[in-house]
Amino acid sequence: MTKSSTLAVLAMVSMIAAPLQAADEFTGRTIGSACFACHGAAGASKSSIPPIIIGVPVAYIVRQMQDFRDDKRYSTIMGRIARGYTDEEIVAVAEYISSQGGQ
Repeated sequence: MTKSSTLAVLAMVSMIAAPLQAADEFTGRTIGSACFACHGAAGASKSSIPPIIIGVPVAYIVRQMQDFRDDKRYSTIMGRIARGYTDEEIVAVAEYISSQGGQ
């Protein structure tokens, strides 16, 4: 593959990837904003139940959401909520929530 064709392929891939990334950010923000209804304004709960979720590492949020969804972690509410999301949606939400800590 020539240098110019390689650059053309890379340009096409970046044109496809940008809207996908924007869609993930939109998904994360849309779903993640609903979390604040229980977890407090912008995810900063005033108590430990429900816990503060802003700024929590992405991997931790993903694992907890998947465990709730897959009935590996007991809950009265979160299991029902998490069951409605795919792994991709959970990652998008985790990235959004984690980014809200102002870190």
